[in-house]
Amino acid sequence: MTSRHRACHRGFTLVELLVVIAIIGILASLALVGIRRAVVAAQNGAMNLEIKQISQALNQYKIDSDAYPPDCNSVVYSSGTLRANAITSHLRRRFPKRSATDYPTANATNLTRLINAGYLSPNGNTSSDYQLSQLDPTEVYVLFLMGFSSDITNPITGTGDRTPLFKFDTTRLVDTDNDGWWSFKPKYSDSEIVYFNAYSYDTFPASPGSYAFNQSASVAQVNFDALSGSLATGIARPYGKVNANGKFDWVNNDTFQLLCAGVDGAYGGYYVSDPTVAANGDAVKIYPSGQATGPSSAVTYKVEDMDNITNFSEASTLGSDTGLAP
Repeated sequence: MTSRHRACHRGFTLVELLVVIAIIGILASLALVGIRRAVVAAQNGAMNLEIKQISQALNQYKIDSDAYPPDCNSVVYSSGTLRANAITSHLRRRFPKRSATDYPTANATNLTRLINAGYLSPNGNTSSDYQLSQLDPTEVYVLFLMGFSSDITNPITGTGDRTPLFKFDTTRLVDTDNDGWWSFKPKYSDSEIVYFNAYSYDTFPASPGSYAFNQSASVAQVNFDALSGSLATGIARPYGKVNANGKFDWVNNDTFQLLCAGVDGAYGGYYVSDPTVAANGDAVKIYPSGQATGPSSAVTYKVEDMDNITNFSEASTLGSDTGLAP
């Protein structure tokens, strides 16, 4: 009698199957992390490019006007009168024949036309808003880069063609404080872009290019934690640097700084160790090290600073410049 040996086909045990599933899960999670990092890197690159394009537009504005627009930050320009005077003085130099009534609320018809044309936000109160005194560092550069009327007596409110120096994506123009003036958000961030002019980085009077930090000075800022309506958080301030001789100076000390909070929408704080303790008005962050070096008021970068994007950073984010970014 011929015996037959049945072939034994051994399958996976439950333990082996679980091990395989675990390995697949680990590989999938690693792949997702890599994909997420690639997506964030691409988003940061796109925002960085847009910041650089706005920076180029501001440089072109300076060529056309012989000056950058004032930033109207509320630290240096501590009252609405000072902010309105700064704008008026700047416009008078560029448009010597500008009318004294060239402001949106001087004429209801002009105000409606400017809103309908998209130059102003419809969110403002027509009785109390749309004032030059309300402009802030998230808004003023938008107004000036949108272009002026060909009517030299009414460059803000006049009719006629306008040639924008930067074409803002209208879907990303926001008016979170409902004052009638537009701010602008990058595509991948909830933070409005902030503009600081070198003439008003702090309250210490000095000419751009010759700053020596004064500990009694207060640094310009936009405190998003105190702004109702904005989805951004933290405090935006100009960044400083330490020169080769060990002296403090401002980054872009004769031009301007453009800042964006990046994908996380958070600018970071200026506390030393306790986030519940407000920082002094002279607290600064030092680029590119991110360390508390230089003036005694220097504070280290916070986690939120790492993905901040500027017009002066060499890499796409501040964290990449420090080499500390994950």
